[in-house]
Amino acid sequence: MKKGKSENAFEGLMSRQDYLVVQANDLAKAFGNLKAFEHKLLDYCFSYVTKESTATDTFTTNAKEVLKHFGLNASGKNYERVARGFKALNENTALYLPIVENGVKGILMTQLFRKIKFLANGEVEFIFSEDAAPYVFALRSQFFSFKLAELAQIKSKYAIILMKLWEANRFKNQRVTTIQGELEEWQNWFLGTEKRWTPAVFARDCLKVGAEELEKKLGVDIYLNVVKNGRKVIGYEMQITDNRQPTTAEVIQQAEKDSYQTDIYDFLGDGNQ
Repeated sequence: MKKGKSENAFEGLMSRQDYLVVQANDLAKAFGNLKAFEHKLLDYCFSYVTKESTATDTFTTNAKEVLKHFGLNASGKNYERVARGFKALNENTALYLPIVENGVKGILMTQLFRKIKFLANGEVEFIFSEDAAPYVFALRSQFFSFKLAELAQIKSKYAIILMKLWEANRFKNQRVTTIQGELEEWQNWFLGTEKRWTPAVFARDCLKVGAEELEKKLGVDIYLNVVKNGRKVIGYEMQITDNRQPTTAEVIQQAEKDSYQTDIYDFLGDGNQ
């Protein structure tokens, strides 16, 4: 049966799975088009979400607090930087959510924010869109465990993106995390959907730059494996080891120590009865 024009157009959209947000941690892989400061500002907004938050909540901050958090002085230039940052978040955080209505597949094209209000006195109000809110809240509670203080010390856009990818793929505080993806996926995560670099340039100027900064500032070890089909690069597999977390052997050793101490205390307690 011949497909209609609308069905062909829909399949064309669905084939670009790179921008579809299916689950909460997909948000961490989205918005590769944002600049470094805009990524930080976005995560600053995410930090306001708590387990009690609802889709209708209005979150309030001010430019002075933003500047203080990021270690910037309260100059007119930096106030403008914050204002431009929120403007960029409003303009560059479109979301595409897969939906099914009456058995028919589709895509809901929406925005991350319902509105952002910036006043002349520096006060800022923002509300996440009702469509995006469930993903934002789940992302905050299930995946993002890094502290804003850690994020503030990261300078490179690519290190910030890599940090968010790490958290999106990490289970709780596991010591070793593996991130896998095809070349197209990796470039979408770091460059957005409009820009493309050769694999060699991408690995050197994105992955290496991001990895080296995280290794230096967070004390992690990062190993990158280039996946090839013959001589053609088709993807990457990255392993991140968090040296701040204990090894399995150390966890077992501590558990045995705790158990031994408990047995001793029980014995002493029995002897004093």
